[in-house]
Parts: sequence; structure tokens; C-alpha cells
Amino acid sequence: MSSHLLHLPGEIRLGVRPIAGDDKSGVAALFRGLSDESRRRRFLAPKPKLSARDLAFLTEVDQRDHVAIVAQDDAGAIIASARYAAWPGEPGRAEIAFEVADAWHGRGIGTALATELVAHARGAGLTALTASTLSENKPARALLVNLGFRPAGTASGVVEYELDLTVE
Repeated sequence: MSSHLLHLPGEIRLGVRPIAGDDKSGVAALFRGLSDESRRRRFLAPKPKLSARDLAFLTEVDQRDHVAIVAQDDAGAIIASARYAAWPGEPGRAEIAFEVADAWHGRGIGTALATELVAHARGAGLTALTASTLSENKPARALLVNLGFRPAGTASGVVEYELDLTVE
């Protein structure tokens, strides 16, 4: 994946690029700016802070089995990220996740980044993407369904989704 501009309605242009190991401070700032509710929705449980280990996992990716991209505003601040990470022991399958700064919700950034990741995963030869979201997270559920994900089960208030990448 290469750096490029993302064009959104309302003349909004954001830089999109692969995440890098030196993005820890930007990812931490994005996380700090999320509301408690947004953090809970992203991590499926309360998450008051990111540990050094979390930041390493989120930024030190190989862009093969763990692919991650970020969107940046005009000032260079990371305002969103999206990723997929391979399921250990399940070749061809990966889980997708994304977060968008609260001030940027509803502008199509999550959908645009997730669409790019789905295309990338398909091009990389993955056979399926999975996603987990809280059952009350209607925006995430709608995004996943719009991308073609299908519900695969529900347990303890978490809905599991799957997208078969072998079918267009």
C-alpha cells in the first residue's frame, strides 16, 4: 500500500499511508482523543490507556500478515487507522479493525479506509476477513454490512462478522 490522498465529500482531503513504527505518539494521541465510548466500541471493553506493548503491536507491523494504514489531517495528526491481522494458525484469514477520531465520525473515513483494506486483502490472496463489534454499535454494524460482511454469530453482546473474499 502506498501513500495517497483520500477525497471525501465536502472537499475534505486526507493523507493516507501505511502506519510506521515511529507513529506511536500519533496513535497514542488518537487514542487519548477518543471518548470512553469510542474506546469501548473499538476494543470491545473499557480501555483507559494503551500500554507500550499495545503501541508496539499497533505500529510495528509487517504490512503482510498485519497490515495497517492511517489517515492524517492537514496538520499531519493521525485521525483514523484501519488494520487487518492474520489469524494465527488459519491461513488466508484475518481480522479487520478500525478507529476514527470522534470529531471525524460520520464523514466516511472508516468506510473509505475499510474499503481500501478489503481490496488490499483480496489482492494479497486472503480468503476471508472477520470482524467483531458490540451488538449496540450500529454504525460499525452498518459499515460492515455495507462492505458485504455477514453476521456469523453473537456471544456476550459481541457480533462476529465474516466476509468471503473469494466472492466478488
